[in-house]
Amino acid sequence: MKKTIILLSALALVCGFIFTGCSGAKEDSSNVLRMVFVPASEKGDENDFSSLLSIIEKNTGFTIQSINVTDYNAAVEAMRAGRADLAWFGAKTYIQAAELAGAEAFAVGVPKGKESASYKTHFIVKKGSPITAFTKEQMQGTKLVLNHVGSTSGDLIPRYELLQIDLDTKDEDNFSIVQYAGSHDAAIMAVLFGTAEVGGVSSVNWDARIKDATIKAEDFTIIHSSPPIMGAPLAYKNTLPVDVKQKIKQAVLEAHKFGTIGGYGGEMDHYESVEDADYNITREIAKTVK
Repeated sequence: MKKTIILLSALALVCGFIFTGCSGAKEDSSNVLRMVFVPASEKGDENDFSSLLSIIEKNTGFTIQSINVTDYNAAVEAMRAGRADLAWFGAKTYIQAAELAGAEAFAVGVPKGKESASYKTHFIVKKGSPITAFTKEQMQGTKLVLNHVGSTSGDLIPRYELLQIDLDTKDEDNFSIVQYAGSHDAAIMAVLFGTAEVGGVSSVNWDARIKDATIKAEDFTIIHSSPPIMGAPLAYKNTLPVDVKQKIKQAVLEAHKFGTIGGYGGEMDHYESVEDADYNITREIAKTVK
């Protein structure tokens, strides 16, 4: 019988959240905005955004405190419960947060050297694997690793792409094991070390781990890539005052004028404006993948 294995479980939302980057001095609470990040990487996603947040703080006068969670649903809950004013969500997590927590997407980063904010899911195998094509015949019965339930490029899109070749991850006859590694980075390493035969991972993390030499591209083969996915957005709580939202959005969209800025996967060229309707295609895919 197929087993679904959760390799990295969610931490419960107890005793509040741990904040990072806070000084010992007492902050004016009216001037503090709290920001939560979905856990896409082993490297610490909030670190990618540190330069952007510094510029926002300087140009708006707000202090931004980072909230760390280990679960995609916990990021939604943080905003729903009023513990987070801002967030960086994956596209799938965003549509849940928009419905359940009053999240409003307002900007998305365009990576340095890229022409758009979109990214993809890569299906990867270890170099020399007998799996050479993204077909039902070759994929059925294999050990599959994904990121985390709630991930766009590491759960929703891989499952949707597999449905296109008549492989449902919920059908026990299709895969010997479906593993959730807890991050894209961990999923990549599961393929490298042989605990999984095929991995569905974000192209952003794939590119970043090659760039920082965590992995070597020649150790793997990409057997399939999905169509482009709408980029993971920055969002704010819809109950924030209008003038606060305007200040934050303007600071993000103009941040590249004031220095090097980061985001999901590393350095960004700039941020561009998005709105809720830009994620309607993701909503339609989510309806297909129950």
